[in-house]
Amino acid sequence: MAQPDSTSNFARFLGGVLLIALGLVLMLNSASAVRLIIWLLGAGLLIAGLVRLAEAQQDSVRRWPVMLSGGLLALSGVALPLWHRASLPVLALATSLVLLLGGVLRLAAVLRGQRQHSFRGALTALAGVFGAALVMFWPRLSLWVLGVAFGGWLFLLGVHCLWSFLRPRLPAIPGWLRAARSASLTGLSAIGLVAVLGLGTITAFLHSQSDTAAADDFYLPPASVPAAHGQLLRAEPLAKSTPPNTLAWRILYTTQGHDGSPAIASGVVTVAESATGTLPVISWANGTKGVMSQCALSMGPNPYDDGPAAARETMLAGGWAVVATDYVGLGTAGPHPYLIPAAEAYAVLDATLAAGQLQDLHSRGVRLGQSSVVWGHSQGGHAALATAEAAGDYAPNLEILGIAAMAPATNLPELAESVADTAAGKIISSYIAASWNQLYPDLGIDERLTTRSRMAVNQLSQNCFSGTGALTGLAQASQLFEPILSSEALDGQLHSVLKRNSSIVPAGYPAFIAQGAADSLVLPSMQREFFRSSCTPDAQIGYLEYSGLDHMPLVGADSALNEDLVAFTHSLLEGKPAFPEGSTLCRK
Repeated sequence: MAQPDSTSNFARFLGGVLLIALGLVLMLNSASAVRLIIWLLGAGLLIAGLVRLAEAQQDSVRRWPVMLSGGLLALSGVALPLWHRASLPVLALATSLVLLLGGVLRLAAVLRGQRQHSFRGALTALAGVFGAALVMFWPRLSLWVLGVAFGGWLFLLGVHCLWSFLRPRLPAIPGWLRAARSASLTGLSAIGLVAVLGLGTITAFLHSQSDTAAADDFYLPPASVPAAHGQLLRAEPLAKSTPPNTLAWRILYTTQGHDGSPAIASGVVTVAESATGTLPVISWANGTKGVMSQCALSMGPNPYDDGPAAARETMLAGGWAVVATDYVGLGTAGPHPYLIPAAEAYAVLDATLAAGQLQDLHSRGVRLGQSSVVWGHSQGGHAALATAEAAGDYAPNLEILGIAAMAPATNLPELAESVADTAAGKIISSYIAASWNQLYPDLGIDERLTTRSRMAVNQLSQNCFSGTGALTGLAQASQLFEPILSSEALDGQLHSVLKRNSSIVPAGYPAFIAQGAADSLVLPSMQREFFRSSCTPDAQIGYLEYSGLDHMPLVGADSALNEDLVAFTHSLLEGKPAFPEGSTLCRK
């Protein structure tokens, strides 16, 4: 074998550094916008191909297989960005052919190469072949999986290139260290093969599982339904997954739709086992869980799988009741009025009114007071702000003490535009399209969709945004290489309705707005502008960003928000609103 020349050395060094960098970026950003992933994949394939072509000039034994493999990789890297409008199955087929041919060529090179490396080479080749089979026969493989897998491959290839550059320049390596290195490389090759097979198994599992439950007879309205809203229709103990030392019931009650039409909703009421007397209430508004009936939290495996659990448990232990609505259309008959503030507010307020009629509480000497603090995260933050706005006219007997809105969906036009090209954003857009197409038929949303996005809406809207349903939805959303709602689709009348359904901070209520500074779904920049524009002379608003926290970690068990939320809520009951330390306040 010829000695590497200066051009080959430079190619190994520069290619190794670039491949390691690209591999890390791909693995750490594989859930980013589709276009970014496509360009990263293309750049990685191009550089890998050029490095292979440079190496082939110095490898007389395996020159032609290596050159053919390098040329194929380089051409794929150039072509990939040009295919950004293709569907994922088309990309999957092309990728599988590249992997298959690369694996075959690798096997051919092994058969003609050095015998001591044949086992390791066979493992690498089989990983390519099985990877091709995985992508070819499972076209629903997500772009996220492709990003992680290719990122790992590019990283290892970069390490190999750097080692090839550094090895001749290092002192003589002891035999035991060479043996350990060889064993490590063989182990990495085996891990790669196992990882490919594991990805196939995991992906198949995600697409075949669902942890959502079917609605039972509890959610069917009785033959006689009161005309008034906020009336308790049915209640039964909830035994599953309740917080420690608590009692819970699921309830069915009357409410209204966004247009004032009669509707039925369900929810969950929770108190401490030791509760006595009259309890203040936290009216909890759930975040996005989906738009289909089976997505109701009250019927899921964990009805408390939402929001700041640590703060909720503290409040329950401190003598508060928690009343959480499922919203109309989740559990009960739909459609679910997703991100429509009036309907969300009515469901929250009526759940609190209905919970006060629960006879099981009365028999224990417990009553729910008229004082309530509204909490909500994400969609629930949008609902919490709407609840306080509607309370005075809709439920004048309830005293809303204040609002805690966590990463609320505030500016809907900006939200829809900013996340349109992300996997999570496509799920949110599909929920809007599926729900609003029924509730606002005059918008003609279905006519605004392309054939691909229409098919995606029909598929994505069937998934609940929790558990394996969320993972499946993210995998499916990454297959669509275009937004559900394009910029053109978001213009005109739809933009006007999105703006009309955006949040406002109601005057006269203390409102704490909490935001994760690293939120990639509800952007901090949007929230800062919302806070700034909401600071009217009579506003009582505190705004606080939590460093390093994304959308869901904001309400996680380790988030500082839990302690701040408890302190703020207690201050409201005492009649002396105190925003958490560090909050930005409106200047009067």
